[in-house]
Amino acid sequence: MTEYKFFLLHKLLVLSVNILVLTALCIAMYRASLFPDEFTPTFFRTLFTLLIPTCFLGFIGKRMLSKRRPALI
Repeated sequence: MTEYKFFLLHKLLVLSVNILVLTALCIAMYRASLFPDEFTPTFFRTLFTLLIPTCFLGFIGKRMLSKRRPALI
């Protein structure tokens, strides 16, 4: 893999994880707004439920990319 391709894939991974985190935040805010009496517990329950798989996906993606990193000369 060339350095350019590695750089591009790394930036795509970062962008996709950031989009997933923002999506999880929006979903958590929406679900919490449906239950105003229990806003905080609903928000955090939904957010952490969605953030755990997102962080795991980012961690696995980062490890897969680091294994394919081109050798520096």
